[in-house]
Amino acid sequence: MDEHSQSVIQAAARAGVSPQQWVDRMATSFADYWRRLHCSNDDWIRTTEPRHARAVAALLERIRARHPADVFEAEYEGLYCAGCEEFKDGCTDRRRALRGAPHPRADPHRGAQSLFRLSAYRDAVLDRIRSGSFSVEPEIRRNEVVRLLEDGLQDISISRQRQPWGIPFPGDPQQTVYVWFDALINYLSATGFPEPGYERLWPADLHVVGKGITRFHCVIWPAMLLARSSHPPARCGRTATCSGPAPR
Repeated sequence: MDEHSQSVIQAAARAGVSPQQWVDRMATSFADYWRRLHCSNDDWIRTTEPRHARAVAALLERIRARHPADVFEAEYEGLYCAGCEEFKDGCTDRRRALRGAPHPRADPHRGAQSLFRLSAYRDAVLDRIRSGSFSVEPEIRRNEVVRLLEDGLQDISISRQRQPWGIPFPGDPQQTVYVWFDALINYLSATGFPEPGYERLWPADLHVVGKGITRFHCVIWPAMLLARSSHPPARCGRTATCSGPAPR
């Protein structure tokens, strides 16, 4: 359960509760719906759990140890959408327009932050997709990801200054880890990483993701794993949209 977003801060403020109280309420609601739908799971992980915070810190430390230049400080400026929890650019907006997606509100954001050198992994991710060692499905999403990679990648901000709701950024208590960089690591957290034995469950054979988050899972996440000398999942498939009658 992904919990460290700005939208959580905003929703909690509107409800007159703390962010932790808000996500606790959401977790209870989600768990109740799973029971009512008769769905079971092997694990239920939340990004506010201590085991996840340990995994986030460990992955960042390993990236720094293996590729010290790939996490660096810089001034970052752009239009940030709290609803999507990402910086927007012209390419992102054009892709959304082509898909008929609604245009989100994005506000100016500027500050000194920690960045991940995503651009350094463009060729490695693209080669794995083209060779089939990292399979993106369905084909329409594979083509979309390939075009995105062919256009080139920009380095991305992975921290937020003076935002107390989040996992503290290792080595800098004034920053917290950017919500998507934090959330993607929960797939590793669930395996027990960084404790010994997690390798029996990682890399995954199949990674199933929801609609609208292909870029994070098929570009940024594989790059993060490669930066710490790990393998991406063998296959990444996007789910279909399901609909049905309203619950009674």
